[in-house]
Amino acid sequence: MSQAEEELRASLPHTTPGNYEPGRIIKGTNLIRFARYPDLSAATTPITQGTAPTSRALSIESETLSVAQYGDVLEWTDLAELDSPHDVVAIGAERAARVAALTIDTIVRDVLAAGTNVKYSNGSARSLVSATITGAMVKQMFWFLQTSNVPTFWDGTYRAIITPEQAYNIEADTATGGWMDAHKYVDNAPLLSGEVGRYAGVRFLVSDNAKVFTTAGASSADVHSAYFMGPKSYAIGDSQTLRAYFIPRGGDHSDPLAQLGKLGWKVRFGSILIDQAGARYVRLETAATTL
Repeated sequence: MSQAEEELRASLPHTTPGNYEPGRIIKGTNLIRFARYPDLSAATTPITQGTAPTSRALSIESETLSVAQYGDVLEWTDLAELDSPHDVVAIGAERAARVAALTIDTIVRDVLAAGTNVKYSNGSARSLVSATITGAMVKQMFWFLQTSNVPTFWDGTYRAIITPEQAYNIEADTATGGWMDAHKYVDNAPLLSGEVGRYAGVRFLVSDNAKVFTTAGASSADVHSAYFMGPKSYAIGDSQTLRAYFIPRGGDHSDPLAQLGKLGWKVRFGSILIDQAGARYVRLETAATTL
């Protein structure tokens, strides 16, 4: 009996709970709104006895995202179901679930990759990038977030989503106090989805689905995006929870001879960078060693 091969798949860290802030749809709309009440400057002018100080307004700002509907349908024939040595329906259901997860992760990834709080490994534009990521750059991103008052996650670290090629370059940095593989952790911290190691106060989540700007760098080199973040740097919200649908062969009038089986999925969601009060992330764009 033949066996179905397992697919080689990238982890999908952009939609891992804990990496983002869940958003709630405003009832009756397709919008998610995040309100901001800006801090006030220090009141350093002495007040005059018997005279109330001049009032200052408590202002409010907001940023919104809209959600959109996404979906896909798979189908198979009666002969495929009859002749296949495998459970075609079960395989189709698993593949549909995977493409739904990949679709959502990719859409969120592209929102993060469009953020304007960006640094380059060298030069001042993506088109000039030619240097690979180093441990020194990781330390710079850590301190950039620190000096921007971005809080760390509960464990005192920041997180970064990077490509496998970038992970290779960081691991190859032999500086003192460098890379620590996840399996060598001694603090018993629970591993994050896709986590491969820690360096300079940053936990790294590696995914082949991390953003790469193809041929966008110097000499048409690929530019790899490393998304360094604190908590609540972006939000994801839905007004229609991901749902699967199944129509067996002969399940509707368009298939009178029961020749086609179909299944699919549908979701209505959106994502946004939460940066009205200041970015809680920094994206580092680098070249990478070709593996």
